[in-house]
Amino acid sequence: MSTLREELHELIDRLPESQVAPILALVRESTPAEDGGQEWPLPDFVGALSSGKGDLGARSGDILRAELGRETE
Repeated sequence: MSTLREELHELIDRLPESQVAPILALVRESTPAEDGGQEWPLPDFVGALSSGKGDLGARSGDILRAELGRETE
């Protein structure tokens, strides 16, 4: 077993019970499927905000003006 894997096991054993479920969910999302399916599945939120129009923060003023019915300056 590698040093990193040993450290991971040690840290997991020290987790308080209240944090086991959230960490388990993260590990499950990052683990390859046993049936040989998708090798490294991405979390569900990846790509959720992708509009293909670039940086949302940089366009926030335009978006707000459009929502308020004002012309883009």
